[in-house]
Order: sequence, then structure tokens, then C-alpha cells
Amino acid sequence: MFIAVIFGIFGLIVGSFLNVLIIRWDSKPITGRSACMSCGRTIPWYDLIPIFSWIALRGRCRLCGARISLQYILVEASLGLLFLTIGFAPLPLYARLSALPIIAILFAIAVYDFKNTLIPDAWVYFFATFSLITSLILVTLGETENGAFQILLAGPLAAAPLFAFWFFSNGAWMGFGDVKLALGMGWLLGIMDGLFALFLAFVLGAFVSVPLLFFSSSAWKRISAQITHRNVSQKLPLTYTMKSEIPFGPFLISATLIVWIANMYGLALINLVL
Repeated sequence: MFIAVIFGIFGLIVGSFLNVLIIRWDSKPITGRSACMSCGRTIPWYDLIPIFSWIALRGRCRLCGARISLQYILVEASLGLLFLTIGFAPLPLYARLSALPIIAILFAIAVYDFKNTLIPDAWVYFFATFSLITSLILVTLGETENGAFQILLAGPLAAAPLFAFWFFSNGAWMGFGDVKLALGMGWLLGIMDGLFALFLAFVLGAFVSVPLLFFSSSAWKRISAQITHRNVSQKLPLTYTMKSEIPFGPFLISATLIVWIANMYGLALINLVL
């Protein structure tokens, strides 16, 4: 219980850092004091406490009263809950600790892709490499039923369907960042679970995307603008069509986390379907 709570608190702190990383990537230096995005003044330390500061300030800057993006509290709370969930998993401590960097980078990729419809190469390469190394270490320790060859093969097999979509559509149906993300998914989950997570990602994508094709997206625009801290008129279309660009990365990552965390608790979701 105590260790799980420590994991959760650490998740809040990491979530706060990820917010900085997501917002400043490719635009501002990662280091340096946090400042209000509206007035530019430095934010005092007591207004940077994860979750609690946002609630205490009622989502507005203490200095100028400008609205603070919902992204901050959502990322911090979500990552805190994910880390807490990992903390309670019935696994050795080293296994739970090794899962934290993967959870963090996946969450950062999901939020960044949601905001920008782009997956940074450095992040997805880190995820894929760390996943492969972690899985091979587990093979060496005898902690997995998969062999080294199966792990190596799992990445390309999971990426192959998305690569086909990307190749034959010339990038219109699928971004290449999603292909690289699926490569890491396979190395993390193995062949069967990797392919199942890919299938689940398409199911989740359909549940979210299909309604957007039939209903007005004005509410979606307002919600997304609140989360991403951008003007409602920017990037988001008034209505969604079959040609609209909806990032697939968040669905791939959601499916990966669902399958992976379920496995940590001994629940093989693939067995419920097959």
C-alpha cells in the first residue's frame, strides 16, 4: 500500500514535468522557470504543485487571471492514477519500476499527438528501444513465456499492417509515426498481445471517430480547445468527414496500456475474445 501511494505521488510529479515537455518541445527550451502563457510572468513555486495548485487557483493564473489549460490537471491526475495502478500490480518491485518510463513516454506521445497530430521521433525511438531492451531482459531472467526470437519478430509483425496502410495510401490513411509506435508495441507486448492491442486500437478509434462523422463537433472543438490551450478556431474542423485527420496514436497507446496493465494483473484480455 505504502509503495503504491509513493508510485502515485511520483506519477503526479512526472505528470507535471511531462506537461512542460509537451508544451515546450520544439518551441522553447525545456529548462528554465515556468511562466504564464498569457502574461509571461514567472509562476511562483506554490502555484506549481500538481493538481492542488490548479484547483486552488480555479484554473486561472494568480497574476493575470488568464485561464489555465485543462491539460495540466488532466495529465497530472491521469499519470498519477496510472502510476498508482502500477504500484498495486502483483509484480516484483524492479518490474514495476521498469514500467514507469514506458508509461510516462507513452502518455507524453498520446497527448502530443492529440494536440499536434505528430509523434516526435525521439520519443517513439526511446519507447521502442526501451521496450525491446526491457523485454529481452525479461527473457533472460525467465520472467516471460516468449523467447528472444519471438520478441524480435513481434515488433515488425505489429507494425506491418500500419506500414501497409501508410505505404499504399502514401501517408493519407496512416502516419509513419504510428508505424514506429506499433513497432514498440509489438516489442513490449509480444506477438499475440501486440496484434490484439492493434485490433483493440482500431475498435477504440471506431467508437470515437464514427460518432464524429454524424454529429456536430462544436462541443468537441470547445473541449479540445480547453485541453490543448489553443483557440477554438485553430486546426479543429467545424465538422468531421472521411477526409478529416484524427490522430491514431492515442488509440494505439490506450490499447497498449489496457492490454499491458491487464497482463500485469494476470488478466489476459485476448483470452476473453478468442
